[in-house]
Amino acid sequence: AQPPPKGQVGGSNPPRDAIRQLFSVFNLYHNDPMAIRDVFKVSWKTYFNPAGWIGMETLSMHHRTLWSALKGVFTPARPARTETFEAAMQRLQLTEDDLAPCVKRYRQMALVFFVLGLLMLFYAFFILFTGHFIGWGLGMAAAALFFAHSFKYDFWSLQIKRRQLGLTFSDWKANILG
Repeated sequence: AQPPPKGQVGGSNPPRDAIRQLFSVFNLYHNDPMAIRDVFKVSWKTYFNPAGWIGMETLSMHHRTLWSALKGVFTPARPARTETFEAAMQRLQLTEDDLAPCVKRYRQMALVFFVLGLLMLFYAFFILFTGHFIGWGLGMAAAALFFAHSFKYDFWSLQIKRRQLGLTFSDWKANILG
């Protein structure tokens, strides 16, 4: 005999029809898409699921996020505008008298950041030799930031001194090393 349509009680056995109606309310009747055997399904993943234990989906999501962030860091940005040094001077309304103090100020700032970076580097190794490894890592990170700022200001002063925009790290290194 065919079971009655979903939501209807029918047939000649009232207790069985009541049970069918009760199970159909909870979506547990065996003719429904999700049968009772699916509710209590046991597979090998129930007892052995290493990917679930380590959170593989979350790890892969973090990996994709980190990779996209690193790719953005190491991919050079496209310049917003391409112009010569003279065109930039005209656009910013700068004169030759305005540039000389800028070069001097940028070189001074580069020197200050370089000295601070050296001091932080020495302090980081002092912390390392006293046995504080986390402090050493933080000191090295701070020294790296100081050196990065030193490079930035020295690079800017080099571009102004050469009257040329768009120089590269190789140009800066060649200027420093001779």
